[in-house]
Amino acid sequence: MWITGYNPELGGWNGRGIPMKRTASHEWQVQFTTRDSAMAFKFTLGSWAKEARLAVGRPFRDVAGYCGMDTAFHALSFSAPQRVNDGQVTGVLTELVTPPDPKGRFPQRPMWVWTSAPLKPGQKYDLLMLSDGQNCFDPALTSFGVDWAVDEALAQLEAEGAIPPTLAVGLPCSFEPDNQRRKEYGPGEVGDAYAEYLTQTVLPWIESQYQLTDRRVFAGSSMGGILGFRLMQSYPDLWSGIVSFSPAIYWEAGGGLVVDGLTPWKAKNYFWPQGKRAYFYNGGVGLDAALQPGIDQMLEQLKANGLKLGTDYQWKLDAKANHDEIAWRQHFPEAYRWVTSH
Repeated sequence: MWITGYNPELGGWNGRGIPMKRTASHEWQVQFTTRDSAMAFKFTLGSWAKEARLAVGRPFRDVAGYCGMDTAFHALSFSAPQRVNDGQVTGVLTELVTPPDPKGRFPQRPMWVWTSAPLKPGQKYDLLMLSDGQNCFDPALTSFGVDWAVDEALAQLEAEGAIPPTLAVGLPCSFEPDNQRRKEYGPGEVGDAYAEYLTQTVLPWIESQYQLTDRRVFAGSSMGGILGFRLMQSYPDLWSGIVSFSPAIYWEAGGGLVVDGLTPWKAKNYFWPQGKRAYFYNGGVGLDAALQPGIDQMLEQLKANGLKLGTDYQWKLDAKANHDEIAWRQHFPEAYRWVTSH
């Protein structure tokens, strides 16, 4: 039996990070130290062809851990991971194509438009735009069978009367090579061009096709989280608020790759618009733990700018949560409710 995980001490997801010690006919144990306070891991019989399916949690999902934990897990079986779609589509989801980039920088891609019910003539809708749109509404479109469940969250909030009718638009990330997703969502020349395309081409096209209120919210996670952070700085007049989950504000990704949203912000004298709302969230396991130092610097600067926690921005840390759609799904309803509650 082996334990493997995100952390370097666990092999960096190589399938056989640390061998476990057999202590009884059906029991194995492992003890190890790690430089991180939290971790994400799985169990195998030495390769991904024989991964443990545990009795708790969703099949074949990462297990969240933390230093000092003393926990027993029950493995039901070992096999190659099997895809299981967790959930369904609620409401009306339509697949369209993004408008062409007039400057030819970005290809047309699918995009998804959602409402809780068929569009009603004369009805105006709040607008929610989301990065990584393939992960937002339909688990069948995702890489791992788990989505944000934005459709269920918005439908429930509408039914409660917590939000008005909302039109959500999911824009997919790039799957092109050479870190194109990171370049489009992050700071830099390509990222600035993508932000321009999104705000000057995609957003006006959406506004021309649907009857909308004045509320515009952008939501994203990881690199999509820093995209929302950048959009609020560069195009503050277009957005009412942002939902930024596990944002890669500053991240040393390894191999000399650094995502740095702090230096460009400093060049703008740490500008942050007044009267807008931002909800920031991060987990404490795996990649999220590595993102936390950059988030801490951002939060300190927002405070230095005179913004008030709980009024201008909200911050939540879930120390035992992983960097994945399961966590973001759990926290999205609260985040969107708060951002739109003024």
